[in-house]
Amino acid sequence: MPARLPRGGSGATKTPRPEAARFQAERRALKKIQVHFEFQQSLMHDIRVAAAQENLSPSDFVRSLVGLSHAEIQRPRISLSFSNTDLETLAARYDQQPEARQLKRHVIEEVRRHFEKAKHAEADERR
Repeated sequence: MPARLPRGGSGATKTPRPEAARFQAERRALKKIQVHFEFQQSLMHDIRVAAAQENLSPSDFVRSLVGLSHAEIQRPRISLSFSNTDLETLAARYDQQPEARQLKRHVIEEVRRHFEKAKHAEADERR
């Protein structure tokens, strides 16, 4: 009886599929232990402020503070989760359809305007 070949073919050694390499970093991350810390509210505020001043996430700031390595922020972003009710509320606020991508632009613009106003008000107070 002839030896059975592996499924799909010739018996040649398989090369890893390109997507397999993509998941190696995720596999390493799964081996890490995640520990949650609960700090007093005032201390959490101080951590967030210090982290922002150093352009770090709060967790990376604490890692740095205790002598651990941390990755540089590649793409700083803030994630918001929207329920259907949230999308409808935003759609009404901006007089748009409740479509997340379209509403995202309006949220970005409103946040930008908020901080622009705050900077102008702060500058006026100093005068």
